[in-house]
Amino acid sequence: CACLVGSEMCIRDRVEGCRAHSGMTPVAYMDSLGLFNYGGTIFHGVHLDEADYDILKKRGMYVVTNPASNLKLASGIAPINRYLKEGIPVAIGTDGPASNNCLDMFREMFLVTGLAKYKEKDASAVDAYEVLKMATVNAAKALHLNCGVLEVGKLADLIILDLHQPNMQPINNIAKNIVYSGSKFNVKCTMVNGKILYEDGHFHVGFEIEALYDEVQKRVERLMR
Repeated sequence: CACLVGSEMCIRDRVEGCRAHSGMTPVAYMDSLGLFNYGGTIFHGVHLDEADYDILKKRGMYVVTNPASNLKLASGIAPINRYLKEGIPVAIGTDGPASNNCLDMFREMFLVTGLAKYKEKDASAVDAYEVLKMATVNAAKALHLNCGVLEVGKLADLIILDLHQPNMQPINNIAKNIVYSGSKFNVKCTMVNGKILYEDGHFHVGFEIEALYDEVQKRVERLMR
């Protein structure tokens, strides 16, 4: 069992509302209800009290940070560097399209390290390799998925990147290339459980992508009316 806790961990007025109602932060309140007895995951994790970090460590919780969403909603900057120093594992998410729009993991990776550097006033904060780990290994572990690394027995969930592009040159430190310079336009292939779903500009998802675009546009126009 695992508990997934969302935007209550993100927006300050919700945190204060929980404190007014229960006398505790959302993390402490939900822990008091036993929701974290078997570990789990909190999303955003922007506004925490000192005691909350101890709870997360004690319960073996993961934090899924969503920096683009937090910026768009003016929710704040998550204390990523603090999580890492406390040994609390961090993964990266996007939140939904209503609060992010782009859902671009490359942008999220850059924002994770860029915002951490700004928050800490330290250009060395949150190394690119650590960020890449958040987007892959840690994300799989947070969601209890049997993937995240290329290994016998793991699901073949992977992407292939084209490094022979101007934004990825020169090739010196691959992790830094991906996190600081990488783009969705570098993706040549996307594979899920061994099945190729995207390759060289073409989607292999069982239906024509143009038909999907047309249907989405029709629904938007109907809603706008």
